Amino acid sequence: MQDQPIPEHSSEAGCLIRVYWMFLGNAILFTLLAYLFLNRLRFPSFLDAGCLLVLVSLIAARYIDIRRFNGANGENSAPATMADWRKYTLLLVTGCVAVWLAIRILIPVLTK
Repeated sequence: MQDQPIPEHSSEAGCLIRVYWMFLGNAILFTLLAYLFLNRLRFPSFLDAGCLLVLVSLIAARYIDIRRFNGANGENSAPATMADWRKYTLLLVTGCVAVWLAIRILIPVLTK
């Protein structure tokens, strides 16, 4: 019996990067935004930079998952394309920026 090469998408690194962009990174981002909301730190703070870094890392992780590890999309496990990455990036950035702006501008104005 011949040894068959293991496809890239079944590697441990591919699994870890998928877990990061699907779950862990979003949990970190949510935690940072929640802490920013609850503590009302002055602008700019390290949490603002942390939110930006996590946001960029999520986008990069999804890109690497698609390009290097043959990432699948959520629908019928078909291979993800760069169009899926663009949709993910657009949704993530607009959602995160909207929440961040609400925390930093809208809520402080409404609570005064």
